[in-house]
Amino acid sequence: MKNILSILVIASILVITATACKKRGMSEEGPTDVRILNETGQTIEDVTVTVTDDTSYDDRIYNFGTVADGAYTDYHRFDIAFPKADITVKIGGVTWSTPPANFSYLTYIGQDRITYTLTIADQPNRVLGLEVTIEEPIDDL
Repeated sequence: MKNILSILVIASILVITATACKKRGMSEEGPTDVRILNETGQTIEDVTVTVTDDTSYDDRIYNFGTVADGAYTDYHRFDIAFPKADITVKIGGVTWSTPPANFSYLTYIGQDRITYTLTIADQPNRVLGLEVTIEEPIDDL
């Protein structure tokens, strides 16, 4: 009887541990609340942000829609985010993008609210500049 009880306790601990490992909500990596600040001098449309190339994250891509010049979007919560992101926008129907990010060696931002500020970096090649600002820790976890 004691052996069965011991086995049940150990099995319960293993199930709890395995379940906790799969939860992404409470980790050093994130979540991270991300918003966009448009400093391009023009209205940008179809603002799509990709925060990782790891396809195991369901929420790795988000479309913020249209952002007026000088405006901020609302925050969107990602499981993880990095100091760089792949961002594409349309300006006057033409697609612009940030330089491709290599996520392999980047450090996670963590449980913070951040702003990705977009500027025009290279107009002839339609390249956006990207700067990240860490605003504050997320306090509602």
